[in-house]
Amino acid sequence: MRETRKDKNVEVIKVEIPRDLAEKFRKYVAEKYGFRRGALSKAVVDLIERELAFERTKTTEGIGSIIGLGLLSDYEWKGEDIVEALRRRTNVSNRC
Repeated sequence: MRETRKDKNVEVIKVEIPRDLAEKFRKYVAEKYGFRRGALSKAVVDLIERELAFERTKTTEGIGSIIGLGLLSDYEWKGEDIVEALRRRTNVSNRC
């Protein structure tokens, strides 16, 4: 079911979850988002977005991204030993 609220496209998704989990989630929402109207929806949206972003980054991670992150450069890892790649990068930055 699609409906428009305040110029936003929204969709209502009805799910069933265990009662104890629902109670824990409602408590979490009250503590983090307060008792405002829409807090439960905002919490669900935030958690879904965070999970989907995590899944996207998880699939793009690998040794190459770890090397690039550790080197903080545009260095492209070509499969050499990590220690050697870091050593080479350190030598390059020492020359600058």
